[in-house]
Amino acid sequence: MSIYGMMRTGVSGMNAQGTRLSGVAENVANVNTIGYKRTDVQFSNYVIPSGDYAYVPGGARSYVGHDISISGPARATGRMGDVMIDGNGFFRVADENGIEYLTRAGSFSRDKDGYVRNLAGYYLLDEDGQRVQIKGGPTDLFGPEVTTKIDFKVNFDASAEALDVHGDIDPNDPESYNHKKSVTTYDSQGKKIQVDFYMRKTDDNKWTVDAYVGGEKVGTTDLVFDKDGNLKDPVDDFTLTLPENDGEDGTFEVAVNLGGVGKDSLVTQVGNLSAFELEADGMESGAFDGFTFGRNGEIEVRYTNHQMRVVGYVGMTTVTSPESLTVLSGSVFGTNSRTGGQMMGRPGDGVFGLLFSGYLEDSNVEMSDELTDMIEAQRNYTANSKVFQTGSELMDVIVNLKR
Repeated sequence: MSIYGMMRTGVSGMNAQGTRLSGVAENVANVNTIGYKRTDVQFSNYVIPSGDYAYVPGGARSYVGHDISISGPARATGRMGDVMIDGNGFFRVADENGIEYLTRAGSFSRDKDGYVRNLAGYYLLDEDGQRVQIKGGPTDLFGPEVTTKIDFKVNFDASAEALDVHGDIDPNDPESYNHKKSVTTYDSQGKKIQVDFYMRKTDDNKWTVDAYVGGEKVGTTDLVFDKDGNLKDPVDDFTLTLPENDGEDGTFEVAVNLGGVGKDSLVTQVGNLSAFELEADGMESGAFDGFTFGRNGEIEVRYTNHQMRVVGYVGMTTVTSPESLTVLSGSVFGTNSRTGGQMMGRPGDGVFGLLFSGYLEDSNVEMSDELTDMIEAQRNYTANSKVFQTGSELMDVIVNLKR
């Protein structure tokens, strides 16, 4: 083994450990970067062929890889545009030129044109490879829808006493009715109209139901139950006449659905008053209130009236060898000749994981491991420098032999 060879080996060791320290530094710098994949520096020996009577020292080589297949921990943000993948796969994104990339960084928002982009500026693509665009704005409304039907689901109190009261129910006199329940309806402009239902037992197994709006009677019906507590006679004409636009534009009608008779009825008279549910269709107008993602990749537009509209599905992709992907700036990855075949789909299909809205995938860097690797690499670097220093001292001895 020559002294020069000894020194070359020490230098190769320092270079290898220097690369490892660079990887550690990059990992520490990106410990809080969304979707970042840890840089992993590996080593292999470098052998120089030697003759029968002479040994030629080799050295060490470093190879830089990334732990792309290892998921980072979930970070709860509560933000509607944030989403993480629970399982395999990558989001499909593209740059300004339409070149497609892969990423696990799912912090998305709308730009001025409504396109959904991540923090690095890449466009989110749908399952068809098209840019996701959500217009939003003051003209993007959901509704209104006028109320046309009220489902009247009530179990009347069989033990209630019949009231000896004649004439209409007086909403201001609790002694004139047994029970009261209200429901919100909507006119064609989405204005809310509260309908109050007053129920009065008039005789055994007989009830009167009156509907009022603002103290004005808008509908009435009589109910008769059999001995088993089921509705005896069908009620097909329980219709309410409600004011349109506070009465300025006439009226509109709303049908009250009591179901059929017998076991098909929505109303019964068994035991005490229990099930009491009034459900009206229709809705007020809702303005755009942001977007979010469903578990199976639904791109959901939310509105202020608590309604939601699905406008598309998130595109996902994966490759045969994720560890071979090319790592690029912005926490994105590019394909190459080593990544193998590419599969497309949507979340929840086949090998693809599901989505969690309101969460982000954090960096998969473990700080304690990086600090340990840094100390180890530093010591190894020092040891290799000692090899070089020793070789240098031996060279000095040889030089001094001539003196």
